[in-house]
Amino acid sequence: MNKFIVDEDLQVKLHNDEDGTNTPIKGGIIAQDFEVISTYTKGWLTFAYLRDRQGIWWFNARKNKASLFSRDTEAFRVIDEDYCCDSQYVYLEDQAVPDSDPNSFRLLPDTPYFAQDQRYLYVKSSTHFHLFEDIDTNAVIAHHDYCTDKDHLFHMSSSLRYANGEKDEVRAWLQEHHPDVPGWWHAHYAYSAEEATQLTGNWYETQSSIFYRTEWGGTPHREAKGVFNLVRGVDRSTFEPLDEQFARDGERVYFQWRTVKGADPDTFQPLGGPFGRDRNHVYYNGYRVDEADAREFEVFAGTEHLGLSKDQHHVYRAEVVRTSQPFGHPDDVLQMIKGADAATFELITPSRSWAVDADRVYLWGKPNKHIDRASFTHLFDADPQSWAMDQNGLYNANGKRTVKGVNGSTFVMLNPYWGKDEHVVFSFLTGSVYKSGDASTFQVTDDIGGAEDALFRYTVEGGTVRKKKR
Repeated sequence: MNKFIVDEDLQVKLHNDEDGTNTPIKGGIIAQDFEVISTYTKGWLTFAYLRDRQGIWWFNARKNKASLFSRDTEAFRVIDEDYCCDSQYVYLEDQAVPDSDPNSFRLLPDTPYFAQDQRYLYVKSSTHFHLFEDIDTNAVIAHHDYCTDKDHLFHMSSSLRYANGEKDEVRAWLQEHHPDVPGWWHAHYAYSAEEATQLTGNWYETQSSIFYRTEWGGTPHREAKGVFNLVRGVDRSTFEPLDEQFARDGERVYFQWRTVKGADPDTFQPLGGPFGRDRNHVYYNGYRVDEADAREFEVFAGTEHLGLSKDQHHVYRAEVVRTSQPFGHPDDVLQMIKGADAATFELITPSRSWAVDADRVYLWGKPNKHIDRASFTHLFDADPQSWAMDQNGLYNANGKRTVKGVNGSTFVMLNPYWGKDEHVVFSFLTGSVYKSGDASTFQVTDDIGGAEDALFRYTVEGGTVRKKKR
């Protein structure tokens, strides 16, 4: 067990009861008015909120260091082992949450994961923390790893996601514990999608509301069910679908059922998939891409799910990252590919798996530092495979794997079924090296998979390679 002490030299130290050692605490905390506010044990480490004459400190046991983060000793209070606040901010340990409201902050009941103030939902797991704004914090209710407002259900896994397809999971609990709240689980919910009619594509309407329809829960053995997601705040008189994913009214642009913050409805135009732009900015998945030049921006057709795109100076791809710093929730956000040369960047395969610029090879939009650009050659696509090679080896884009045992400097593709180097025979059909094959005598005999070497004849039957002794 560790505890904090002030020694005779007026130094604040961490005392270890087991071995009796005293370790000075880094960071500058002093003995004057020193006080332990609270401590928390995580494993064998002790974390703590401390106070001295200067203010409030957070002790990070992993670094053996205290950091001063608030001088507001009068208003400071600890909420739990992760949250505290003073008169200005809510803090996650020692990190101030920008624009947070300590007066309205509260931990939500019936869950270890969620808290809220008047602006944010705070989402916390054992390994991640983020803020979520796209929820009505005036009406939020939590139930274990689900939370909801009156219109939408959310589920916390690696991050918070919309879960309107899972409403049956918590409907009965909400009806029992919150029967007086006029939310989506209420019999007289004001924005029910019953009798919704199709406007166009995925856009639907009732007399009072606009919905964006998605499908959820489909498997090879079970048909997906339609889910109607309410588009909040729509001006029905000016609402206009623009394509399958974007719409607008006189005040806003909508990506599916979410508002595209800051987008100009008068000049907004879809660019395919989750891409769009207005006169000043580019948007992807409903989030603004600050670095992109809207005038020069172009999308690589067929790669919308990867986000591959470019302007005059940069190349971009989609990544699951925070939507804002430092605590934004994770989602698909368009990110600049560092070091990519926009002037020479090009896709070179029908599957859009491989791309190149002057200096590098890219697999699914990510630079691959192990592949030699100068000798790189795309061989062919055979869905879902996409084969390529360089002087070092043979590569398959499906699964991002390098074929072991093939020498790229001597490898030759014979046809879409076979290839070989000076030592081994390789089958593109099975993705395997044939160690029993004799590379020196191996040759193809027809264009439907037939081949032979000194010992065997090879045929392709029903997608399988068969061999027989000669």
